[in-house]
Amino acid sequence: MTANLVVGMVHNLLWTYFSWTRWRETGQTWAIWPSMLVAWIMLVMSLELLDFPPLWGALDAHSLWHLGTIAPAVLWYNFMIMDSLDLAKQAKIKEIKA
Repeated sequence: MTANLVVGMVHNLLWTYFSWTRWRETGQTWAIWPSMLVAWIMLVMSLELLDFPPLWGALDAHSLWHLGTIAPAVLWYNFMIMDSLDLAKQAKIKEIKA
């Protein structure tokens, strides 16, 4: 468990660094989405780490963890599209200048 947490934190730090540098390059709001998503995932991960008994016999920490991972998946997909479009635009500009 400790190894997974350490690797996960390193992973999160790398994505936060990438997000910060990409935002500085582009100045676009969508470039900070990965760091916001990393923060969200760390918040919902606390549900897994700080387990509690089921509420009303149905909602436990694990089910709420899965619920909390839906929105980040959608936003991550949208980030990937925006980033790919921006990189393609940059490549086209370089091609035109060359």
